[in-house]
Amino acid sequence: MKIPVHVGLFGHIDHGKTALAAKLSEKISTAGLDKHPQARERGITIDIGFTAFDLNEYLVVLVDAPGHADLINNVVAAANIIDVAILVIAADEGPMIQTGEHILILENFGVNLIIALNKCDLVDQQKLERVSQRIRGILKGTIYENVKIIQTSAKTGRGVNELKEALYSILKPPIRQIDGTFKMPIDHAFQIKGAGTVLTGTIHRGKIAIGDNIEIVPVGLSGKIKSIQSFRETLTTAAAGDRVGIAVPGISPKKIYRGCYATAPGTLNKTDKICIKGQINSLFKGVLKPKMQIHVTVGMPTVSGTIYPYEPYVKKNILLEEVNPGETFFAYIALNEYIAIEAGDPVIISRLDLPPTTLRIVGSGIVINAMPEHLEFFRERQKIGIVRIPNHKRGSIVDGMVQSKEGAQKLIGQSVITETGIEGKILSSFGTKSSMIIKFTRIPKENEKVYLKRFRKYKV
Repeated sequence: MKIPVHVGLFGHIDHGKTALAAKLSEKISTAGLDKHPQARERGITIDIGFTAFDLNEYLVVLVDAPGHADLINNVVAAANIIDVAILVIAADEGPMIQTGEHILILENFGVNLIIALNKCDLVDQQKLERVSQRIRGILKGTIYENVKIIQTSAKTGRGVNELKEALYSILKPPIRQIDGTFKMPIDHAFQIKGAGTVLTGTIHRGKIAIGDNIEIVPVGLSGKIKSIQSFRETLTTAAAGDRVGIAVPGISPKKIYRGCYATAPGTLNKTDKICIKGQINSLFKGVLKPKMQIHVTVGMPTVSGTIYPYEPYVKKNILLEEVNPGETFFAYIALNEYIAIEAGDPVIISRLDLPPTTLRIVGSGIVINAMPEHLEFFRERQKIGIVRIPNHKRGSIVDGMVQSKEGAQKLIGQSVITETGIEGKILSSFGTKSSMIIKFTRIPKENEKVYLKRFRKYKV
């Protein structure tokens, strides 16, 4: 039996992904080669398509992801279900903004990559070399610096065999989660007369058999598997890694959407809030701030939500005023709709409201809590004083931290720290104005800055 592997086809609109898939493929699955009527009308891929071909011991399932700028959520969904990727770049146009977004998405998921420099029949050798150099420049600093670039033409067939050889050289039998409860993200749902509702997807975990009961999360539907097919081959069982269509009578496909999961009953929860640990993409031209509206892709679904970046500090969650490119952070995200999710799931954060001429991939992370209870957040307020007299008989005299004697008295007992790391405690006010006596663990320098951190609750 062939080993199923899933190979994603990514690239900018009209760079020839679907034509290349047609040249490679021998078997067609749901939405294969752009059967969607709007796709035919517009001449672009608007949905994820699935085709396949045999490559020695492997059954290669090609996942053709849309390249149009407005459909990046489908691109992320495709990246969730693949083992390796082919990034298609047209030789006559070269890399585009969406090319960069696809590289970032694939890098975030740690997916191995080959580049198909397509439409080579349209340009001369000098142009090919210039475009190849541009591609190498974009890849510099990523995990893909040394990937293979194969010159291809879907029109003439040039380089197709070389592409298959390059693909085979990076394929490895994938490790599948066959043990564990059944879980399959649903990418299509439709009615077939006599069979019922057919759910198609790639099984992430576990196995299924005809007669098994399943649940559709988060919509709460349930039913029994009547039949299983994989690329028109009828099966009695299927397991993690298999691309399947399962027929489940008695449920409506109108209630099922991409983002739903077929699961073993009672094994996957729905939630509308998550906690993640993430990092902002260093190339993103912006920041994350509390209450910012973002888009989150976890598995198949992409949903909008409100993000609250924070930093754990002495049993408190301190709300961060902003998170800059390259920085790591924790975040609580209140989602605008329910999704099915588990701790450990990878997350992509994006700003799909931004124009497609700019990079919209904000960052990535993992889910650390799939169903967090209500979290308390605090804003940090920092007061700064100056050491006026370092060595007073009771401690050090510090000015400027408060505006009045009454304000100083309210801070008695609070801990402080100097700019050189000397810890201290406020003992009392001093004099008739706003000075304070602070007892430090060692004598600070005159004019040294003293910091007092205070925290106020922030209502989410």
